[in-house]
Amino acid sequence: MDEAIICFESTSQAIMAEQAFLERKLDVRVMPKPSSIKAGCGFCLRFMPEALEQAVAFLSECGVNITETYRMVKEPDGTVSYLMSNKQ
Repeated sequence: MDEAIICFESTSQAIMAEQAFLERKLDVRVMPKPSSIKAGCGFCLRFMPEALEQAVAFLSECGVNITETYRMVKEPDGTVSYLMSNKQ
């Protein structure tokens, strides 16, 4: 399954983002930030790639600071990597 993730400046920003989505009854998944990603705090939110742009816009409206966004890429050998997205 492909995914996109949003990283935050701090854990408190990640919690604020999660709360904003939950209050609106929107699907969100909090997960530890993949070790290959150096930006942001230790947590991120996971989305379907097609929902990333809308999620970033929503968080901007809520005043939540985003560090970076990434898209998951599955390599031919089966490994997974995350590439910085330009959808911010």
